[in-house]
Amino acid sequence: MVKKVSLKDIAQRVGVSTALVSYVLSGNEEKGRVGKATAEKIRQAAEALNYQPNHIAKSLKTGKTNTIGLIVADISNPFFASIARGVEDEASRFGLTTIIGSSDESAEKLKKLVDVFVKRQVDGFIISPAEHSEETVSYILSLGIPICLIDRHFNSVKSSYVVTDNLESMRNAVTHLVQQGYKHIAYISYESNLRHMRDREAGFKEASREIKSEIFKIHYAKQHIELGDTIGEILAQDRVDAIVFATNTLSVAGLKYLRQHNVRIPKDMNVSCFDSSEVYDFFEHPITHVRQPIDQLAKASVNTVVELIKNPGQQVENRVLHSELVSGGQDADRAVPNR
Repeated sequence: MVKKVSLKDIAQRVGVSTALVSYVLSGNEEKGRVGKATAEKIRQAAEALNYQPNHIAKSLKTGKTNTIGLIVADISNPFFASIARGVEDEASRFGLTTIIGSSDESAEKLKKLVDVFVKRQVDGFIISPAEHSEETVSYILSLGIPICLIDRHFNSVKSSYVVTDNLESMRNAVTHLVQQGYKHIAYISYESNLRHMRDREAGFKEASREIKSEIFKIHYAKQHIELGDTIGEILAQDRVDAIVFATNTLSVAGLKYLRQHNVRIPKDMNVSCFDSSEVYDFFEHPITHVRQPIDQLAKASVNTVVELIKNPGQQVENRVLHSELVSGGQDADRAVPNR
């Protein structure tokens, strides 16, 4: 069995006290008044001896594990996968390890994951909450564990959050279609009480009210696998000349259906999508979409949690970030249908 390298081993190699070694390896050389040259020798010796710090002992002493729990709604969704990568990268800048879980949009699974992470004694949480999970978020707050909600939040729970301006983003996307001459726009969404989905629908409605005489219709798809039936119904309505998809999963599935049914975008019908996707690159004509500031969302959520860890009594911080509308342009050949 290989003997574990101790602070004493490093001290003997350099010829200093174990206290001095402890100051340097814990990042407190200034507090211990350790000279730069000596500190560098200690770090080099630790590396040469392959010293591995005892994180369990350290966490027992400090009450911190230097870990944060990230729970996203669906890790298979490219949006949340990008969020996870951004959070992990930003957290590492603060010396924090990220433990990642996926709730699969289930409040029950979210609660179980929270219980597991609490037992792992994470120092904070970043959560994209599932519908009906207000009680779980409140439970975390009652434990005094720092938490920042990302992408979604609850009005009934006073917690820090970082979100996109969903209402304004959707309103801008629909207004853009209207300004291009589209008048009969269908909106496809999941039926959900989550705040970000309600805000997107509200943005669609606000934009639609600007043209009172035209038809704007909302369609709900319980699962994206049922989307084909919904789009089929829309295509059967001659008056519809554009479709707005409320999420990237609906967008990708919807675009696939339209291509399979030889619907030319934007010549036959135009679309506008919420969120970016690599799938859009496979279309000859650029797809108009809302690009959320994923990097900013991830960084802001980590920074919020770090601040709450450092200052437990700090007030909640709510941030709403602006998105970007990426225009697909308008083909010169395309004439807006006179329907």
